[in-house]
Amino acid sequence: MKKSVEGKLFKKFTSRYIIALSIIAFLTMASQWRIQQHLSRSLDDSHVINFTARLRTHSQTLSKTALMLQNGYDYENSKKEFLNTLRQWEKVQKSLEDGNKFLELPTYNLGEIKELFELVSHPRNEMMLAAEHIIAIIDTTTSANPTLLRPYVETILNNEQSYLLGMDLIVFEYDRFARERISRLKDTDYIMCGILLLTITLEVLFIFYPLSIYIRRVVIGLVKSEKRSTQLSEKLQEAHVAMEHSYNEIREINFALDKATYLVKIDPEGKILYANEKYGHVTRYTMSQLRDKFIFYNNTTASECIIYEHIRHPKKRFEVWQDEIFDYASDGSGFWLDVTLIPVFDKMGSLYQYLVIANDITKRKNAERENRLLIEEKLKRETQDKHIRSFAIINGQEKERKRIATEIHDGIGQMLTSLRMKLEQIADENSDKSADMLAVNSMLHKLIIETRRICADLLPSVLEDFGLLSAIEDLIKTCKDADRSISFVLDSNIGQKVLSPELEVTLYRIMQESLNNIIKHAEATLVEIYVDTSQDFLNLIVKDNGSGFYFEENHLYDPNRTRKMNGLKGMKERAELLGGIFTLDTEPGKGTTVVLEIPC
Repeated sequence: MKKSVEGKLFKKFTSRYIIALSIIAFLTMASQWRIQQHLSRSLDDSHVINFTARLRTHSQTLSKTALMLQNGYDYENSKKEFLNTLRQWEKVQKSLEDGNKFLELPTYNLGEIKELFELVSHPRNEMMLAAEHIIAIIDTTTSANPTLLRPYVETILNNEQSYLLGMDLIVFEYDRFARERISRLKDTDYIMCGILLLTITLEVLFIFYPLSIYIRRVVIGLVKSEKRSTQLSEKLQEAHVAMEHSYNEIREINFALDKATYLVKIDPEGKILYANEKYGHVTRYTMSQLRDKFIFYNNTTASECIIYEHIRHPKKRFEVWQDEIFDYASDGSGFWLDVTLIPVFDKMGSLYQYLVIANDITKRKNAERENRLLIEEKLKRETQDKHIRSFAIINGQEKERKRIATEIHDGIGQMLTSLRMKLEQIADENSDKSADMLAVNSMLHKLIIETRRICADLLPSVLEDFGLLSAIEDLIKTCKDADRSISFVLDSNIGQKVLSPELEVTLYRIMQESLNNIIKHAEATLVEIYVDTSQDFLNLIVKDNGSGFYFEENHLYDPNRTRKMNGLKGMKERAELLGGIFTLDTEPGKGTTVVLEIPC
C-alpha cells in the first residue's frame, strides 16, 4: 500500500516537472531562434550598407576618372580604370537591388527600400548612359578630346550628388529598420522572460514546496530509525571492540610478514619476545637464546645501539623509526640490517610492544664500501697524476726561464755592454760631448741594469752559486732598491742540511712572489721575513703591516678571480707539489702573513 502511494506521488511530481521543463525549453529555444533570426537580418543589413558604400566609392571614382579623361591626364590608365569602375558599379548596383547569394546580399527588399532604389534610378541611369557615351568616344580615339567628352562629363557630375544623396537615404532606412527590429526583439524577450519567471514560480509552488514537505516527513522517519539503530549498535559495541583488538594483531602480523625478511617482537624496554627463524639464522642464535635478550645488544662494541635512543625518548618512542644497523652474530661474523621499528598500542592506547622489521643489506653495504674504496683510489691516482703534471710544468718553466735568462745574459746583455763601451770610447775621443750622447749613454746604462734585473728574476744565479741564504739576501736587497720606503727585517736559521734544488727554488719563488705583491699592492712600511731549516721542516713566514685584503680559500678557484689569484694559486701549487702547506692570513687594514711549511 505504501509503495503504491509513493509511486503515485512520484508520477504526479514527475509529470509536473516534465511540463515545467518543457515550457522552459520551449521558451529558451524560441528566444534563441528569434536572436539568430535577428543576427541573420543584421548581417544582411551590414552587407547591404557595405556594398552601398562601395557604390558611393564607384560613383566618385567614375567622376574622378571622367575628369582625368577630359583633361587627358594619364589617358590610357584612366581609360582602363574608367571602364573597370563602370562595370563594377553596374554589377554591384544590380546585386544590391535584385540580391546575390554569392555576395551574401538578401534577395528581398522592403517596399520603402524599393521606392528609394527607384528614386536613385534616374540619376544613376543618366550617369551610366553618359559613361557609355564616354566609352564609345574613347574607344574610337587614341588621345583626349575634351570637346566631345565635356557634355557627358558634366552629366555625370550633375547627377552624382543626387545619386549619392539617394544612397545615403537607403543606408538610413536600413539603419531605421534595424533599430525597429531590435526594439521588437527586446519586447519579445521581456514577454518570454516574464513567462519563464511565472513558470519557475509555479514550479516552486506546485513541485518543490510539496516535495520538501514530503522529504521532511521522510527525514523524521529516518531519524527515528537511526535512534533504534543506535540502541542496537550499543549492544554490539563490546563484541566489536574485542574483534577490533584481534583484527589489529592479525593486521600487524600480516603487515610484518608481507613487508619484512626478518621479524622480531620486543617489549617497550627492548627485550626480545619473539623472533622468526630467519632472524635466528642470521644471528646464529636459537629462539630460547634470543628470548628476554636485548635486541642488537650482542655486538662486540662498547657503544649502545642507536635504536635505544629512540625507545627511551619520551616523545619519539611512540613514532615509527627507521635506520640501518650493523650487528654481530654469535660466531663473530657481522651483518647489516635495514631496520624499521613500529610501535604497537593496546585498546587503551598504551604502548605494550614494538614490531622490528628488518631486511638484510649486507651485500649492498659491502658493494658500497668497495665502490667507495675504488673511488678514493681513483681520486688518489688523479691527484698524484695532477701533482706529477704540475711538477713537470713548473720544472719546465724553470728550465725555460734558465734558457731565456742565459740567452738574454749571453746575447743581448753582452751586446748592450759592448755598445756602451763603444759609446764611451767615442765620447773619450771627442772632447766635445753633446747632451744627446750623454743621454743615450745614460739610457743604455739603465737598459743594462734592467736587463740584469730581468735575468736575475728569471734565474737567480746567486742561488746556484752561493746558496739559499745569499739568494734571499740578494732578493731583499733588490726589493729595497725598488722601494726605499719599506724596511725589511730578515731572521734566518738555515742549518747545514743540504736542501734539494727543487726545495730551494720553491722557497725562493714563493718569497719572490710574496715580496713583489707587497711592493705592488700592500702599501706597507715594514716587512718581516723568517726562514728556518734547522728542523725536519722548511718554514717561511713573510709578514707585512700593509693594507691587507679580503680573502677566502675558495677565491683561488673562482673563475671570475682567475687573473687576480694566479700568483697566490701558483704559490699554493708549488708548496703542495713538495708535500707542503701554504696558508695566507689577511684582513683589510691588518696586513698580510704568508706561511709556508715543507718537509725537508
